[in-house]
Amino acid sequence: MPQLTQLFRYSVTLCAVGAAGCNPFAPGLDDQPTDPNQLLGNPVTVRGFFERFRSAYQLRDSTLYGQLLDRRFTFTYRDFAANVDRTWNRDVEIATTYRLFRASRTANLQWTQYLPTTDTLFSDTLVYVERAFQLSIEQRDNQQFSGAGSARLVLVRRQKGDPWRMRSWYDRSEF
Repeated sequence: MPQLTQLFRYSVTLCAVGAAGCNPFAPGLDDQPTDPNQLLGNPVTVRGFFERFRSAYQLRDSTLYGQLLDRRFTFTYRDFAANVDRTWNRDVEIATTYRLFRASRTANLQWTQYLPTTDTLFSDTLVYVERAFQLSIEQRDNQQFSGAGSARLVLVRRQKGDPWRMRSWYDRSEF
């Protein structure tokens, strides 16, 4: 019996020493970092592209957003006052989005549904998709804007397995 008691004390001491050296809130040096595609959305898939788009807005990260745009990107919206469509290129889009993110305290983008279109196309390198969304923005001066609408996007990539990039965005918002 004394040997059993001594063995028990030895086991308890080893467990206590082992537990003292292990901090569950500080990962070990050999722990693998989490794949950022899992956290932000993997743009190799269409669903992941939209998750990453949302993450860029939630984080107000214009660099992350810029990675989603094709170099020949165009943004188009309807100017109802002049009754014409207005278009700008990738450089203007990135600068505009950068200023929006800098002026905002929060940005909440929710993709709500896919909308049926007459020319929906899905291939390995080209996708036409229309999605409904809701967007709310609180600026640093406490002004709040919110609205809903849809975005008709053309996504492209060079080959299957590459990330999707947005070639064009036709905005149908109610802002």
